[in-house]
Amino acid sequence: MSYGPYNKHAEKFFTQYQSLTFEQVHKDWLPHLDKKSGLALDVGAGSGRDALALAERGWDVVAVEPAAELRRLGEAATAHRSIQWIDDSLPDLSEIRKLSYRFDLVLVSAVWMHLPPTSRERAFRILTELLAPSGMLVITLRHGPGDGERQFYEVSKSELDSFARHRAVMPVPLPDTPRADQLKRQDVWWETAVYRLPDDGTGALPTLRHIIINDNKSSTYKLGLLRTLVRMADSAPGLVLHRSDDWVELPLGAVGLFWIMLYHPLVLKHHLRQAPGSRGLGFAGDDFFELGKLSPLDFRVGLSLSAEFAPVVMRAIKLAASNILKNPAHLTTWPGTNRQVFEGGASRVTIRNEADRVVAASHYQY
Repeated sequence: MSYGPYNKHAEKFFTQYQSLTFEQVHKDWLPHLDKKSGLALDVGAGSGRDALALAERGWDVVAVEPAAELRRLGEAATAHRSIQWIDDSLPDLSEIRKLSYRFDLVLVSAVWMHLPPTSRERAFRILTELLAPSGMLVITLRHGPGDGERQFYEVSKSELDSFARHRAVMPVPLPDTPRADQLKRQDVWWETAVYRLPDDGTGALPTLRHIIINDNKSSTYKLGLLRTLVRMADSAPGLVLHRSDDWVELPLGAVGLFWIMLYHPLVLKHHLRQAPGSRGLGFAGDDFFELGKLSPLDFRVGLSLSAEFAPVVMRAIKLAASNILKNPAHLTTWPGTNRQVFEGGASRVTIRNEADRVVAASHYQY
């Protein structure tokens, strides 16, 4: 996105934005703000009008504005308030994400129509990831012709609603009435979309419900994979090989090892079966049952074992990892889609067998 027009005509845009009040522009969703306050993010803060209004209502505000000249004017106009200004922009918001803040309110006013369609789903995902538990995301949509200088794209609330379903954020009902343009521009009108993160603070509840309930398989493997990954996140976060805004990459050998550690007592002590009848668990071969001679407390990354048990553990991990790739990782999908939640595969499986030590390694991306 080019910010040239906003720098070139910064004074004009500043005056234009300041000619309207926060209440005029945002009256359709303001009742949901109530008298609460917290940490707010104003994306595309422009003149600082909205950031200042929120600060005066008791909010701590981070204002994002990528156009340097407009940001300079906005900072000067709000200097008497504690508002943190940052040079950043959608879709990445890379500087904001470095702060590791979670916001009670994210306001994206008169910005979305500048984003090309190919960037919108990513931008929406990043915005929802910045929300705190019960946090609210407000996006205003401009409809109508452009001005011949700035780049405008067609936008729709239905597109945002589809993104929201995939991100498991809940729409907040608003009056379904288009708003006339406050600057009296012909053929320009506005609508607002508001979404709230569920109270669990993760946005994951609908996804977990889909995985656990909306599945006609009797297999325990999906729950087993979720349990394995949660245990790894809680007890061994240092195993992460690479983390981006899209993926967390884990070593497949370690996933297989934690899987065995968790299933060891369930199968060998409590005789858990995959399904009624005599059918067994695909990962529980002869080597897995040999592990009954060990305690589950013996299993950890870098575990030391005798030369007798090292190859047994190696083969058990390889079979467990293969089973994870073929079954729960392949079959666990996002609600309403065929997209896998866990994607990837083994690029290599190397479990070094030394006289008294087993080291599990491979690459798998979640």
